[in-house]
Amino acid sequence: MTTFFDELAAYGEPRQHKTVFKVSDVEYEVYFTQITDKNPFDCTVDFHPGFIKPTYAKHYEIAFDAKLNRTNKTYFRRVKGLPPGSAIKVINYVERAIFDHYTTFHVGLYTYAPYDFKLSCVYCRLISRPRHAGSSIEVGLEPMGRSHVLRGQVFNV
Repeated sequence: MTTFFDELAAYGEPRQHKTVFKVSDVEYEVYFTQITDKNPFDCTVDFHPGFIKPTYAKHYEIAFDAKLNRTNKTYFRRVKGLPPGSAIKVINYVERAIFDHYTTFHVGLYTYAPYDFKLSCVYCRLISRPRHAGSSIEVGLEPMGRSHVLRGQVFNV
């Protein structure tokens, strides 16, 4: 099954894609915001001086959260009372969304800032999956050492 992406800024900049999924009656949203020279402030990562940015490959910022958190302005708060195994299902959906977005839009570089260390570890494990062969991850970037860069096969130095 392929993930469906809504184009939120079809005629403007930055391009933004959204996909929605549900786990245990909780609706989640995954956002992909294209980072260009026109909107560098949308990127959570403070790149160090020697960092090689893609000049030819697309760069997107990833963020996901429960829809209820966005609605209530309680961003990235963990959903309480989920049945066992729900967190794994959520992460599997997010991984699938990232993989399908990469495949559909041929993205070279993703940036994101996991809310906590536990989520950071999950993202780092994703890169070891066979479908991500040829991709790499750089962790611990600023601000506060929370930001990560995921390089796709399109742009891997």
